Amino acid sequence: MKNLPDNRIFLILGTVLDIVWLSILWYLGSILIVTAGAASCALYYTVHVRIFRGEGYIFSTCRKAFKENFKKATILWMICLVIDVFLLIDLRLSEMAIEQGSALAMFYYPVFVCLILAVMWQLSIVAYQARFEDTIGAVLLKSAVTAAGNMGWMIFLVLILAGAVYLCRYLIFMVLLLPGGYACLMHHVFEHIYRKKGWIKESEEENNGQYAEGLNNEEIEA
Repeated sequence: MKNLPDNRIFLILGTVLDIVWLSILWYLGSILIVTAGAASCALYYTVHVRIFRGEGYIFSTCRKAFKENFKKATILWMICLVIDVFLLIDLRLSEMAIEQGSALAMFYYPVFVCLILAVMWQLSIVAYQARFEDTIGAVLLKSAVTAAGNMGWMIFLVLILAGAVYLCRYLIFMVLLLPGGYACLMHHVFEHIYRKKGWIKESEEENNGQYAEGLNNEEIEA
């Protein structure tokens, strides 16, 4: 019992180091931009396996997940990227319209809301693609339905993301914690949602540290 506090300290330090290492791997995997989708799915999956289940090794798990998700996640990411660029350009044009007093300024808030909704959808896409096998169309649709049906959680995730990115401007060390730490938060939220929807099976050993496994596509459809 006397060693319990020390064990907790080492456990916390180990988790923090894992988060930092995961963040570094995510940055490396996202250098080419077009690979950011695969890197994000690999990050989420590695958090699920290593941080929450305590299995495997970070680098090998992340590399395997990156390779397995690369093709589909890259296509999904390119779709999301096109949408984001389109909305950001519209948002910038709306800002210019406000400065010039143009009537087009009325589109600023609708475009801004669409951008926020797109971010929510894309967070849901990352989590779903990382956890389930499905077609690209099904991933897009089910992720949208999941986000729309859990708007409270989605707003929470977007606010935390915005706040964390803002803090990075003043606390440089947050850069090393943001990707991995945020993925842990996403995991907590989406695993809760998937359990509620019955998309992941409860394990009899869960109370002993074992977590539920994802269902296949047929079971999700059922």
